Amino acid sequence: MSSFRYVVSGFLLSIISSLLIEAHAQTVNVTVSNIKSNQGQIIIAVFKDQQGFKDEKPVSRQKFPKAAIAKGVLKVSLEVPAGTYGLALVDDENNSGKMEKNMLGIPKEGVGFSNFYLSGMSKPTFHDFKFEVKPPSVAVECKIRYF
Repeated sequence: MSSFRYVVSGFLLSIISSLLIEAHAQTVNVTVSNIKSNQGQIIIAVFKDQQGFKDEKPVSRQKFPKAAIAKGVLKVSLEVPAGTYGLALVDDENNSGKMEKNMLGIPKEGVGFSNFYLSGMSKPTFHDFKFEVKPPSVAVECKIRYF
């Protein structure tokens, strides 16, 4: 009976350890390209699902100054737990902290998405730009589009 307990407790310890490892932050290395100026900042909104994206309620929102731009490219890193995510970016050139839109709802500033280039006028779905974050890190490309 005691060897059974040892096996069960070892198994439970293994499960708990793997859950704790997954809960630790993983690095997402983001390369943002096609940035047209060094004015302002890049805002990255991190989404977990379609509903959060639709409601414009990211799980986190981070701002990065454009001081380190080289030839229209900025490299930044995010820390998130392992899982499925999607990144939506705004080139906040006027430092307002939000995406500026015209009267028709079209962005006045550049926008981008993780591993997805917005070529049309329709807003993408979360499925279009989602990616998996697994240990130890993942690389994501985001090309900014201006309208």
